[in-house]
Amino acid sequence: MKLTDKRFWFGTKTTYYTSFIFALKDALRFSISWVLAICIMLFSICLFIQMNNGDTISGQVITFGLLFILILFVVSNGMFLYDNWLKQCYVMRKTKKLLPDSCVILNTTYDGINKQYQIMLDYSGKQFVATVNFPFFYIREKGTRALGALNINSRKFFAKNKSAIVNYMS
Repeated sequence: MKLTDKRFWFGTKTTYYTSFIFALKDALRFSISWVLAICIMLFSICLFIQMNNGDTISGQVITFGLLFILILFVVSNGMFLYDNWLKQCYVMRKTKKLLPDSCVILNTTYDGINKQYQIMLDYSGKQFVATVNFPFFYIREKGTRALGALNINSRKFFAKNKSAIVNYMS
């Protein structure tokens, strides 16, 4: 992600992460940028206090500030990874459980504006496009209309949804 992107500063997902390393790089970039912004504010407040009152800052205040910044870094990093990596893994795991065993995933992309995954599938020589707008799953064969919305988060209708997908793909 780029630092000029507004969605980056909110920590919202913009791309599909193929591995944890890419998600971790963006998480570190997100955390470091927020921590630096807050450090600049804290240092400017401390400088303002020192210039107006002439008071010096004690070691306890500095230790507390550094501990606060460390906690802020860990929490922001965890929030970014949860919102972007763990939710993606959950959605992809649920999607793979619904698909037939011999179905091959060719390509996966994420549309950050519509907040949906586009998954290109190959099953018995036919190409399918699956769209996952969590918790709804849509699948269509190229050139035909889509199968209706299926709730992939439903445990009650899991077997029914899987059989509907297999029937549609066959």
